[in-house]
Amino acid sequence: MVNPYDIILMPWITEKAMEARTSVNRLEFVVRRSATKAQIAAAVENLFDAEVAKVNVRNSKNGKIASVKLAEGYHADEAAMRLGAF
Repeated sequence: MVNPYDIILMPWITEKAMEARTSVNRLEFVVRRSATKAQIAAAVENLFDAEVAKVNVRNSKNGKIASVKLAEGYHADEAAMRLGAF
């Protein structure tokens, strides 16, 4: 398997991302442009010991942004605390 830190470059912390973390159980990351949704999901599951329900990606001028929704029973707030993102 590929190193998760090669896929996930850094957390995407914006006001909208912070709101999504609590309201819809979603985390956002800047990821490598060549990363697939499956690779992103595997990296998040490996890093945070949480099951991923869905991955959405979008390309922006800042890079490729992945929005990762965690499965039922896992909390994005707890994962963010382990990440150190408040």
